[in-house]
Amino acid sequence: MSPETPWFLSQLSVTEPIQPFDLSTESQSLRLQQIVDGEQVVALQLQRQVQLSNLVSQINNEIRSTLDLNEVLNSACRILCQVLDCSRADILITEPGEQKTLICQGEYCRRDYPTQIGNRISIEGNAYLRMLMQQPRALGLKRFSEFPGLSKQTHQIAESLEIRSTLATAMWYRGQVNGIIGLHQCDREREWLDWEQQLLEEVGNQVAIAINQAKIYSETRRQVEREALLRLVTNQIRSTLDLDTILQTVVREVRQLLDTDRVVIYQFFQDWQGSVVVEDVAEPWVSVLGQMGQDNCFSSEYANLYQGGRIRAINNILQAGLDSCHINFLRRLQVQANLIVPILIGTKLWGLLIAHECCSPRIWQNWEMDLLQQLGNQVAIAIHQAELHAQVQESAVQAQAQARQLEQVLYDLRTTQAQLIQTEKLSSLGQMVAGIAHELNNATTFIYANLPYAQTYADSMIEALSLYKTAFPDPPDAIAQFNSQSELEFVREDFPNLLQSMKIGADRLKELVLTLRNFARLDEADRKPVDLHEGIESSLVILQHRLRTGVRIDKHYSALPKVECRAGQINQVFLNLLNNALDAAGSRGEITIHTWHDSNSVTVSIRDNGAGVPVDIQARIFDPFFTTKAVGQGTGLGLSIAHRIVVEGHGGQLRCISQPGQGAEFQVELPLIGQS
Repeated sequence: MSPETPWFLSQLSVTEPIQPFDLSTESQSLRLQQIVDGEQVVALQLQRQVQLSNLVSQINNEIRSTLDLNEVLNSACRILCQVLDCSRADILITEPGEQKTLICQGEYCRRDYPTQIGNRISIEGNAYLRMLMQQPRALGLKRFSEFPGLSKQTHQIAESLEIRSTLATAMWYRGQVNGIIGLHQCDREREWLDWEQQLLEEVGNQVAIAINQAKIYSETRRQVEREALLRLVTNQIRSTLDLDTILQTVVREVRQLLDTDRVVIYQFFQDWQGSVVVEDVAEPWVSVLGQMGQDNCFSSEYANLYQGGRIRAINNILQAGLDSCHINFLRRLQVQANLIVPILIGTKLWGLLIAHECCSPRIWQNWEMDLLQQLGNQVAIAIHQAELHAQVQESAVQAQAQARQLEQVLYDLRTTQAQLIQTEKLSSLGQMVAGIAHELNNATTFIYANLPYAQTYADSMIEALSLYKTAFPDPPDAIAQFNSQSELEFVREDFPNLLQSMKIGADRLKELVLTLRNFARLDEADRKPVDLHEGIESSLVILQHRLRTGVRIDKHYSALPKVECRAGQINQVFLNLLNNALDAAGSRGEITIHTWHDSNSVTVSIRDNGAGVPVDIQARIFDPFFTTKAVGQGTGLGLSIAHRIVVEGHGGQLRCISQPGQGAEFQVELPLIGQS
């Protein structure tokens, strides 16, 4: 075999023929030779099957070495083209959200044959593709042009690609076709062998799995990018009131994440007339800022729909039933598809957040609509906050005499912002914890459901081995050697212990799930009788990563009656106070938790052995945005939110008791009767 031969072909070598036995008579020799020849054929077939399996395994390892879909597809095409010595290998996959069209996304060509990478091929009217997608086996054609029922368009495609012979198969994953993998011979007509068809089918199965994994990875990455974008916008809203910066960030990041041609924010002024005020556009598409983006076709009927929260995805402006005025307007903007969400401030329709696709029609996905809607809501918050800030600034300039009133407005603004952050923080944390608990519960349920069967199977196998050992005390050498190498006796003794360990782990997972659910309490928005000790323990579980550094926790719990409260909010108070105590105590500090009650109230005390809170700032520690931490390490909202929850939300008291150098103690007192 030459040095340039692909390494895969070396797997298909043939063994040396087996020599016949030397017998004493001619008839016996002939008979024995026939037997030997038959055994050689069987051995050769088995060897070929093993070699084919090894080859498929090696191909599988290579195409699964990456989660990048294009690398997976191109690698599979290159390997097949080299192994089977064909002219071209193509992989067509179904487009997201569209099952009637295939797109060529993977290809490998030898020599200078034409390429079809990126081409979209309709399944409707294509008899060849329809047959492939209706059968589980590969289809090999020596003369592709003679396949019955080929349309004129298919003939033209085959001629342009110089296809003479083909071997192709549909790629199936969980009962659905997610693509087609095909081989082309362009320089001659070719008879396809059974092992070549079998190889293509095996590789097609593996590629189908790899495509699904790559799509899952791509979706996961998109989800991470979406969440990162939402965090970026939310953080900007929290950290700045510069509306231009926020809006420009939104359109820029949305255009990049959606990979679309233009994203704009359209603002209404009077009588539903308006224009594009913010934009991010890719070359070579024109800018539509200002007068260029004025829409004279927008009516009050449209406004009422968007004011009601309408989200509109137009995949093709020529097929969406738009009136001629709107079609002409969108054509002037070079738009072929767009996605529109309203920007609502209360019940007021301030404007629209719009994504434009200019190069071609586009099928918008549900996740794209959800993302744009969430960002539209964030933009509304930013605009509302900027408007409030502008009003405050204008009032301050107009009349210095209104200083007290302006101070109250600013306080209200900060309070509104703190409430928004509190709501987001509680909701995000609760949803995250509930989501983790749900996923853990699913896994634990699966393990629990299968452990009894595993125990039964294990008992049956151990009993079978015991019976076998009794019936055959002297097993053959091969079995005895296997028993010795695999330590079968140890396995029989240890396997029940292994199952018991799995059950203990599953029990621990169940306890963890219960703890997480108790912390989240998403289903308990109203007041309910709650065991406060459960909330403290749940908070400590959430903070386990910080407790492992060597922090000592001393608990002195009294028998407490249940307290009627909003459990999720009170848990958030405990989490904030414990977090602050850990910050003050340091990685080797000590935190003491006391609980007690009298006839009127229940008190939870959390004390650290840190540096304490200076007396001159103790009166300010519950003010919004006041913090003693370094810049970037604290928002000044934790104690403010905790104070609001305990005092205003539950009619209780939150006290700070501290002396410099003697640590700090925070007491949460909740009433047992007469709660507001």
